[in-house]
Amino acid sequence: MPSYAGEGARLQIGLEGTWGTAVAPTVELDMLSEDFGEEMITKTEETLVGKATAGRTDIMGKKVPGGFTILVKPDNIGLLLACALGAESAATGVGATSTVYDHDFSLVTGSATTLPHFTAVVDKRAAVKGFVSNKVKQMTFEMGNNDYLKATVESVGQKEQADSLESLTLSTLRAFNFNDMTVEVDDTTVDEVLSAKVTINNNLEDDLFVADGSQYMIEPDRQRREVTVELEVLWNTDIETQRDDKYRAGEDVKLELIFTGASAAESESYQLTFTFANAYYTSAKPVISGPERMKLPLSLKAASIGSDEPLVVTLRDLQSSHYNS
Repeated sequence: MPSYAGEGARLQIGLEGTWGTAVAPTVELDMLSEDFGEEMITKTEETLVGKATAGRTDIMGKKVPGGFTILVKPDNIGLLLACALGAESAATGVGATSTVYDHDFSLVTGSATTLPHFTAVVDKRAAVKGFVSNKVKQMTFEMGNNDYLKATVESVGQKEQADSLESLTLSTLRAFNFNDMTVEVDDTTVDEVLSAKVTINNNLEDDLFVADGSQYMIEPDRQRREVTVELEVLWNTDIETQRDDKYRAGEDVKLELIFTGASAAESESYQLTFTFANAYYTSAKPVISGPERMKLPLSLKAASIGSDEPLVVTLRDLQSSHYNS
């Protein structure tokens, strides 16, 4: 009997409308890894009867912890942004004939609104599996030195079942990379950035089981979100001034991470922009550890102040319709 390698595995996702009801995928992702799989929550009878081993074990509940890592491309990230952040404004036309569009995603709020959920279908080589009703616990964007932009999604889903792949194709666009990145602090470009990481933590409920006769969770949702940024920069006098004026003074900054990719249309380029209207430094400690060039790790957190959105992610692409619909 043959064994299998990861080469040739595929991952497709589709936005669901009803919790617990699978849909056909609409997007195929440039997957680097995945770890979907149904988890059995069990309980074992433990009594004082003199048995040689523990007693009977029963399944009390089922859920699907999982996730994946992908290369971020202009035409494969929109649906995931909609699922991770939850709110999406109407697409805005860009260019002379408005064939390029900006999609603004922000953190959904209000007790009546929930995060979207998606079906994931994975060719695990020995079988094609569908993982139904996944919500994003955490999404991390990471850009290393001289590397591609990667996104890692951690999710919790309802159930696993047999499924089949759709006739979808992978993106033919190039992934955003290190040379596409611009970092601006208070509208001034910082040229000394070595790496960047953005983490959107939805603090999703977990183990949300009720006595409804089912082994599956009811629909979980977000709690108060945490959005953080980690940067590594070369140490110089400009960074020292920023550290004194902002970090040591407890002042917030406007922070933007802009990734400008290949040409799209009408002299416009594909673009992915993270805008933090009010971000506070939480760590900025320069350390001399040897004779090599000094580097400073910076940590920031997004804050909700007034009517400013703590995070807006703008995707510029060729799709005119909503992703979250």
